[in-house]
Amino acid sequence: MFSFSSNLSLKAYEKFANGQPSSALLFGTYELQINPENLSVSFGEIDKKDEEPDSAAGIPVSAKNAAYNQQKVNVKFTIDNSGAVPSWPDSVFGFAGDSIKDSIDQLLRVTIKPTRATHAPPFVEMKWGKFILVGKVKNLTIDYTYFNSSGDPVRAVVSFSLEEEVDEKVISREFQSPDITRILTVKDGDSLIALSELSYDDPKYYMQIAKYNNLPSFRGLKIGSQIEIPPLEK
Repeated sequence: MFSFSSNLSLKAYEKFANGQPSSALLFGTYELQINPENLSVSFGEIDKKDEEPDSAAGIPVSAKNAAYNQQKVNVKFTIDNSGAVPSWPDSVFGFAGDSIKDSIDQLLRVTIKPTRATHAPPFVEMKWGKFILVGKVKNLTIDYTYFNSSGDPVRAVVSFSLEEEVDEKVISREFQSPDITRILTVKDGDSLIALSELSYDDPKYYMQIAKYNNLPSFRGLKIGSQIEIPPLEK
């Protein structure tokens, strides 16, 4: 997936599943007036929460998480309505020297303010050229550096970190192979169709799983039971 926008842009979403954001926030976009001089990207292990002892591929969940290098991007940029910059800050309409409060409010709405639907901060998609990352904004700081005669801020330096959102199911698929037999433990809400999608990236093999496990029906899996996932026949 590529983007060719000349200015770094942020877009807010309410949901994230299967590696993709969804339910875009109404009026939930922000475009930088002045692009940052650089982006600092770091990689690290994922915070491990509620791990299971084994994964579908026989690899412990902790080992999968450690192998997945989660990205974290540090961004620093300037918002300026002093008149020194020919372009306008996002969401500022008026004259040079007017307050940048509306621009700051829109930035906070897109990055850290909880949404009405989820009561949690939005998922943020950052795009700049070919660089795209979806995650949650952390440690946002606003440093006001210049004010008009009324005491309103007209320039600020903003910095924040964007921590990549990682979907456990997507990671699991990366560490699975369709060429080996795996054993899954049935959890609440599981179905053969869902297990087929998880294991093969395709739901259509659910009948093959049922037949392999001598199941009388593909419905009503017993929570806690184990299901063998056979290799795909080629």
